[in-house]
Amino acid sequence: MRRAFFRWGPRALDLSDGQSIFVGLRLDSQLRRQLHGLTGPDRAYVSTEDTAFLTICRLGEHEYVGKVVSERLTTERVDDVRRNVLSILQRLCPDTRLPANLEIFACRGTERAAPPGD
Repeated sequence: MRRAFFRWGPRALDLSDGQSIFVGLRLDSQLRRQLHGLTGPDRAYVSTEDTAFLTICRLGEHEYVGKVVSERLTTERVDDVRRNVLSILQRLCPDTRLPANLEIFACRGTERAAPPGD
């Protein structure tokens, strides 16, 4: 992980290119029910563990659905990710009204508890 240090006045800004970001939206109760109720091949598009398509994450007591991106992004790529997230959600939940703008968060990895029996 590379870091860049920038100093401007009394404050310092430490940039990092080793953290993933999350681009997504907070789940309301309707969208949560629809996504947790997916079955068959559609279930592969949403996961709490696999980041190939959409991932369900938590921030405090709220759940979010979106895309985890590990590589550096340009503003154009951020817009591509936004469109991809909305396209997948529209395919899975065609009757749900989705926002035009998504939220962006820095990700912090957490260790998962070992499954029972390990």
